[in-house]
Order: sequence, then C-alpha cells, then structure tokens
Amino acid sequence: MSNVLRLWDAYLYCFRRLYALRAGKFSEAMYSIFLELRYWGCYVFRVRSRLIEFKPVGFWRCDSECPLGFTNFAATLRSHKFSVVESATKWAVITESGEGIIFGVTHDRPNVLQRADSVLSTPTYLFEFNKFISCVFISNSGRMFVATIGEVHLSKNGGTNFDLVLQLSDNDSAVWHNHGMDETPQGLVIGEYGNVRSRTWNFWKPVAYLYLSQDDGDSWRRFDCLVQTGAKHVHLVKYSRRFDRLIVTDGDKRKQSYWVDIDVIDRMKVREFKMARFDSFARGGGHTGFAETENATILGTDYRIAPNSLICVNSSEDGSARMLPRPYRHSPVMNMLCMEHRAGTIIFAYLYNGLCPFCANALIYSDDDGESWCSLIEFDKYIQFSIANGHQGSNRSLVLCYSNSKSGENRTFVVSTL
Repeated sequence: MSNVLRLWDAYLYCFRRLYALRAGKFSEAMYSIFLELRYWGCYVFRVRSRLIEFKPVGFWRCDSECPLGFTNFAATLRSHKFSVVESATKWAVITESGEGIIFGVTHDRPNVLQRADSVLSTPTYLFEFNKFISCVFISNSGRMFVATIGEVHLSKNGGTNFDLVLQLSDNDSAVWHNHGMDETPQGLVIGEYGNVRSRTWNFWKPVAYLYLSQDDGDSWRRFDCLVQTGAKHVHLVKYSRRFDRLIVTDGDKRKQSYWVDIDVIDRMKVREFKMARFDSFARGGGHTGFAETENATILGTDYRIAPNSLICVNSSEDGSARMLPRPYRHSPVMNMLCMEHRAGTIIFAYLYNGLCPFCANALIYSDDDGESWCSLIEFDKYIQFSIANGHQGSNRSLVLCYSNSKSGENRTFVVSTL
C-alpha cells in the first residue's frame, strides 16, 4: 500500500509541474527542481541550518472524517500554554480598531459588514454590499476601507455609510485581507490580486497593479510598473517599520520581491522596482507571509510544487532562509500574524496547500522571533484553520476560522496565552 501511495504522490508531483508549464509558470517549474535538489541535499547530508526543526512537543491532529473534538483540542493548546474558547459568531475576516472595536464578516453573511465590542460579543449589522467582502482595513486616522470583488469602498463615519473610491482593473480582482493593503508615512497602498483567465498566449490576464493614496483614501493613483514586467498579480504590500520600507511581492510566473524606498513611493516605476529586488535562489520570491516583531522580520514563500521556506530578514540586502520539513514542505505559507502577550510576541504561520492529499497542512508558531518553531495544529487538505485577524490593533488573541469542506462545518475559535 505504501508503494502505491508513493507512486500516486509522484504522479501528482509530475502533474502539478505539467500544469505549471501550461499556466505559464515555466520559471517556477524550473526553480522548483532546484528547490527539490536543495532540500534533499540538506536532508541527506544533514545540513540542519538550512532546515526548520520543530520542537519535540505534541500537536493536535485534525481529521476531516471526524467531528472536531473541542475537549482534546483545548487540552493540546493548554499544553502549549494557550487557552481557546469558541465564538458563537462564525467570523471569517476581522479587523480591530485602535479602540479595540471589532469590524468583520461572518461565514453565513459574507457581504455584510458587522461590528462588535469584542471578538466574543454579539455583532450588530452595519452595512450590506452587493458583493462578498475580501478585506477590511482601518487607517491611522480611523477611516474604514472595505474591499469587495473588483471595488474598494470608504467610510468616514465608522461604517454607517460607504462610498466607492476605487475600481480595480478587473471586476474579478480582489484585495487580500492582511496582505493587500497597508499604510506608510507616504500614504495608503493597495496591491491588486486576481486569477483572471485570458484567451491570449499569456493564459492569465496581468492585474498586478499598485494603487497609492496620499489624501487618506479620497483619491487613488494607479501604477502599472509590475504589469509592464509581466507580473500576474500582487501577493503582498506591507510596510516594514524596522526598515522603513515597503515590501511588495508579485505572484505566479515570476514570483519576485522588492523593497521600495518610502521616498519614491509616489513615483514607482519599472526602473526603481528592478533596482529594489531582493529575491534570490536561497530566499525565494513572491512571498505571501509577513510578520514583524521589534527584533525580527519574517517572510514565508508560496510554492505549491516545491519546498517552502521561512526567511528571517536581517537587512534589506541580507536574510537567511530555512526550508519547512516533511510533511509540510509543499504547503505554502499563506498567512502570518503576530500576537502580543505579557512576555513578548508570538508569530503564527498558517501553512496550507490543498493540492496533494498526502501533504499535511499546519498552524505553527514561534515565541523567540523565528529562531525555533512548534507545530500546534496539523490537518489534511479538506480542513482549513485560517487566520481571520489582520495586522491591526493590539492583536492579543488569534482568531482561527475552522472549515471542513467534507462536512460543511464552520466554526471560529479565539486563542490567547495563559
């Protein structure tokens, strides 16, 4: 039986590479071979500095064939010094204001913005949109931005009313929650994301546009510097306070990453981006995960057909990458979040693939600025434990959305430190 599974896994591995070539990902398919060779070289010759080794502590394994057992789940988290409670509200996306008020979207009403005094309190209706909500963001001045499919809306009165302020380049594009919008000293920045099919030889329509507002969201300028270079879509736009620079990454086909100086944000051009690249063979590019503490900046890669890595960025020119071990190595780092507590900051990383039935997905964490990692929850491709909250507010809790595609069950859990 094990031989059959290995053959099936090898078949899927080759199939994913053929799909990558068909989808215009020739560079990514070739790079994945390099990553595979690098991974097995480090594994065989025991180059431990290049691989993440998880601490030998127990984790909770969730099986899509069985109902979620909350008692065992809570007991495992307690052994890691976490407490967990289940929220009666099935949050899917939330953002915390500077005053601690929660604004978000629930699984059962994906196009309705709701407000709650805390993540565990009963929410109230605020505003209903025509399309489902992909991102909620609150600026430093208190203005609220809600991105729906193809559009970005602005509220100046706490969510009572919204005005359409930005039309994305395609009606099927979106802005990723916690990934696609941030605020810098020079203004608000949005990165457009989308998988829009094209009938041309490119296979995908490029939608990797950047948008900048220097009047707190009233008006926006669109930059096509990434589209001109052939990028498909934007993965990350995150402002690094440690380096006072904007991190921009694009996805698929090229998967490149850039440090953008704050002084040139308002005149972003192809030349500036080419000079600002920091991706490399070792550190990868097109990162999808970002987390930053006072002492560390961590990035995560997005390769569905190759080993993934967590990168500790030491400076805008230097960083060290460590690859994720089996069975998580083909699970992209889809999201990261920092949770504040009395003793410091905990970094959570959400690893999820959903393509290979024999590759495990996981929620992992580090309490020492990414030096060491622990596996907290492991689950199969039919389950998601996605992170609902974004990098705003104090984030003294981690809000997890549990979804089982086999049973159709959706639940929300709030994880805090003991």
